[in-house]
Amino acid sequence: MHSRVLMVCWRRKLFFFGASLLFLLALWFWGFLYTTHITEDGGKIVSVRELMLGSSHGRHEGLLHRLGLYESDDPSPSGDQRGSAWSQPVGLDSGGVKFVRPTLGGSNAGSFSLGPGKGRLSKEWDAIMQEHADEKSPREASQHHPTHVDEGTKGQRHISDEMRMAAERQSHYEHELKRMGVPVIAGLGPGGRPPPAQRLVHFDLKGAPPRVAYLRRLLPILKTLGATGILLEYEDMFPYGGQLAPLAARNAYTRDEILELLKAAFALGLNVIPLVQTFGHLEYALKLQDFAHLREVEDSPQALCPSYNASLVFLEALLEQVIEYHTPAANENLLHKDDIGRLTPKLTHVHIGCDEVYHLAECPRCRHRLRDQLFLDHVYNLATLVRRRWPHLRIIIWDDMLRHISAEALQASGIGRLVEPMIWVYTEDIYKFVQSPTWEKYASVFGTAWAASAFKGAHGEGLLVPPVRRHLENTLRWLAVMQGEGSRFTHGLQGLALTGWQRYDHFAVLCELLPTALPSLAVCLSTAAKGYFDVSARTNPILSSLTCPEPTGEHHAWLELHKDSLAVTFSRCMFPGSMIYRFMLRLTTLMAEADEYIDGIKHRRGWLTDYNIRHNFSTAARVDDLLSDNYRLLNSVSNLARNAASTLAEAYDHWTYGEFIEQRIFPMMEELKRLERAGDGLKKRRVWPQRPLPYLKPFEVLGIDEKT
Repeated sequence: MHSRVLMVCWRRKLFFFGASLLFLLALWFWGFLYTTHITEDGGKIVSVRELMLGSSHGRHEGLLHRLGLYESDDPSPSGDQRGSAWSQPVGLDSGGVKFVRPTLGGSNAGSFSLGPGKGRLSKEWDAIMQEHADEKSPREASQHHPTHVDEGTKGQRHISDEMRMAAERQSHYEHELKRMGVPVIAGLGPGGRPPPAQRLVHFDLKGAPPRVAYLRRLLPILKTLGATGILLEYEDMFPYGGQLAPLAARNAYTRDEILELLKAAFALGLNVIPLVQTFGHLEYALKLQDFAHLREVEDSPQALCPSYNASLVFLEALLEQVIEYHTPAANENLLHKDDIGRLTPKLTHVHIGCDEVYHLAECPRCRHRLRDQLFLDHVYNLATLVRRRWPHLRIIIWDDMLRHISAEALQASGIGRLVEPMIWVYTEDIYKFVQSPTWEKYASVFGTAWAASAFKGAHGEGLLVPPVRRHLENTLRWLAVMQGEGSRFTHGLQGLALTGWQRYDHFAVLCELLPTALPSLAVCLSTAAKGYFDVSARTNPILSSLTCPEPTGEHHAWLELHKDSLAVTFSRCMFPGSMIYRFMLRLTTLMAEADEYIDGIKHRRGWLTDYNIRHNFSTAARVDDLLSDNYRLLNSVSNLARNAASTLAEAYDHWTYGEFIEQRIFPMMEELKRLERAGDGLKKRRVWPQRPLPYLKPFEVLGIDEKT
């Protein structure tokens, strides 16, 4: 009996022992999966599983999600292109979680292995685990985790500090821009995108060539300001030979002078791109009797007729002389043997113009063809000719004739693989002239393109000094547009050309002269080279390159884009042609004063008008009073005219400065002299007729006479 009781008790002990063991095992398993975590705000209990897979309340981000080891049911963004090995949760099977701290693996010191080909930074794990450990009570944290620097939090704070500092710098930058009168354009600033890769400076030489010695002095300055090349538009300044000899003006450059310029450019690493007009703006050739038969319209030498076979022959000869002279072989007889291959520019591009073809499909030979197709066929034929003769050359054309042509017509023409359009707009609103659909069309046809702004010759045929602020804003707007539109093209945008027109066309008068526009060019070029306008006088090369005095104070607005401020700033500089710049400022002031005086006498005062002069009807006292300023102005203008020749001779020959004096100074001088002569005649009269004064004889043509 006693033994049986012992047996039952023993069996019960075993049963209780086993049950206890199972119970302890269950508790251990429960604790492993659901060990609690006390939050700092209210003591909410969150399980480790919730921590790992993500709390439904969004307070704690799941560790697996943050480490990239777990993929939720929501589809990933289309841009996330992870491999198939990441498509399942790591360490999850049958609803259980097997979570092991990653160990270092591979050759990279900062990585850990999660299986073949998988890795993350070990520091990322430490930062995440420490972030959650820091949320425990200080006592618990001190018992289980040694104190160490939270690298993730520090990194986040560092990024936050950098963003705050960048925002402060941008705010200060924009404040300085506003203070200086520089337009503030979104996206442009010290932390913006890189500048255009190519920055070309356009030299328009037609009809008034700057001396080569003067251009050579400019080239190092342009290089310092960030230029990568020059765009040379010769027109009638190239020394053509053979049957094309009549095209060259009497003051055209010699071949030695051009070679001297090319060598100087290449020695500085500047690319040279010749621009030869081949469709519109051929006035310099078609105005001559020898080539008048090639005109599209008989009474206008503006455009070439593309239907003549002789037109293509003429253009091939034109291009041949210019292109061949820009290649090393053509210059071997002019170069020293040590210079061959070292100082001879390597021609990479040619610009064939094709802008503003005002007369198209008007002659009997072209009238039956569509205008757009006629234009595209001519460009295709000419570009094919260039590619056949000079296969290494890339061909640029102006874009304005393409803007209204459909994408289908452009693609069908085949010019997309032959030419690169140079998209030009000289105003502040780029998109007004080249809208977003046009950019999309160009990108669908051409693999790349160029942009073109202006630093002079764009805001008035009769200007003497370029409006720097407008040209700078045009450049800034282009930089923003290039950043936004460049990605459309397969090969992006090649660069920005800063054009400087000398005349609006061959028959127009001279506009702003190159030396006068050098400050405008410096402001625009330095901006294009940086990708934004640098507000610091120390890091912006404008003042140093133009040899200007440094600002007097730390907060001095060293450049203010207001008329009076600019005149003061750049009139103190000593750049090549600075005397011409100061001369133009004096001339501008004197012309404004003379215009106001003459307009006042002729239209606002009542004793020396054209009516008084025609009828010789005024009084001496009044005339003397009105002419008191005339003598002073006439003397000032005469002195300026006498100084003009010696001043302009620094950059131009006597033909050019003679033309300038005749266009700008002589008319003002003549008008002042006319008023002086008229005043002298009026003062001599002592007796006057009764009113009404007789009609003029020309009134009879209008049906008005004294008997009416």
